[in-house]
Amino acid sequence: MENDDTGDDWFERWWAATPENKLELIDGQLIISTMAGSRRIAWILLEDHGPALALPLASPDLWWEALRQAFDPQPSPQTPEEWTEWAATFEHDPEPPSAGPLGSAEHRRAYELLRQGLYRFDGRSGLGRSSGRDFVIRLGENGLTPDLLFMDRACLPNLHEYYLDGPPPLVIEITLDGSAEEDRGRKRSLCESAGIPEYWLVEAAAQETTFFRLGADGRYYRAAPDDRLVYHSAAVPGLALSLPHLWTMDGPDRDQICLPFLTPVHRDDRPQLQRERDRTELGWDSLPFAPRIGLEPVPIRFAEFISWCPRAKFENFGGGLVIDSREGTRRCMGMLLMTLGLVEAVKLASPREWVTFLYPEPYQALVRQQTEDFMADAEYSSSELHGDQEYVSGKIPQLPEVFEGGDDLAECRQCLTEAVRNRVLLRIARRQEA
Repeated sequence: MENDDTGDDWFERWWAATPENKLELIDGQLIISTMAGSRRIAWILLEDHGPALALPLASPDLWWEALRQAFDPQPSPQTPEEWTEWAATFEHDPEPPSAGPLGSAEHRRAYELLRQGLYRFDGRSGLGRSSGRDFVIRLGENGLTPDLLFMDRACLPNLHEYYLDGPPPLVIEITLDGSAEEDRGRKRSLCESAGIPEYWLVEAAAQETTFFRLGADGRYYRAAPDDRLVYHSAAVPGLALSLPHLWTMDGPDRDQICLPFLTPVHRDDRPQLQRERDRTELGWDSLPFAPRIGLEPVPIRFAEFISWCPRAKFENFGGGLVIDSREGTRRCMGMLLMTLGLVEAVKLASPREWVTFLYPEPYQALVRQQTEDFMADAEYSSSELHGDQEYVSGKIPQLPEVFEGGDDLAECRQCLTEAVRNRVLLRIARRQEA
């Protein structure tokens, strides 16, 4: 979303409404914390970057048809000029409900304590290895990225560089308000169906933890801690969680985080839970980015998800939401279009914006003149990255949301010019032109 406000008020609203930064594949859909989160992120990306981010991912004919089916204009426009006339008078508020918060102090505290505790347990017990965010568990065609998981020696044959193919012994989810029901319901059910032996549900805000153990009938049953409120894992020998320590420790003290909070019982030769990547193995960029986008949702395959999905790193640089990188943002947009389908996706922005970018011809002279005016004031700076490699960045003082970079001045200027052109067209579509 554009930063019309300054200071903490804007940031607090953005944080409160933005979903938790989790990118998962569930039932063929890119789920960003929840389905409501996926819709909210798609809206934020269109609000921040405009239709230019999405339009190249499908043909113009599909976009026009999506507009027709989504808004049912009467009488139905037959030419771009008629579409422009219709869109100019059509009022549409596309903002979906809040899907946040992006995080909380309680969630971060519990996550750090458990993450560092598991890490210390790994090193001292030699039983396996833990992992946190962005590491994928493949469960059939689903790809989950739990807050924490533990992999033992039995996982080694199924361990790949980017994902574990099959169930680990232990999955831990730490709830946030916006996604707690997803953790309690659908994700718990997926882990149960996949045969994951233990699923810990940590309710950070309420300071409650539920331990689910898989029974002989393949169903989860609640397991209780002992009289001292220490839970002893049945899936990971020697792993014990002291609930009083979890809720009362002030921080991840390096001398206390593992004992008695998380307790190993012995040390063995630590298994090397990693393998050299096979060049034919699925991973980032193992498949060309070619999203299969239609008017209705198209299921994303696991191979596509693991090849295209970036790190779930959400940042806002003033120019809009970035998911890991510019390329990561583009790929997330493509998978969101597959998840929603174009008919639903076009409802997340004003028809005036879509029509303006699909038919920019009436504004070409104005766009060209304003772009030249802005570029005349462009400011450039260079910095050294590695050795003699130079990186040139450029910005426009009057457009603080626009900044670009390149390996040299010519590349930077080309990228900056295109970004300014798109921003000018978006300002025209939003009636913000000078």
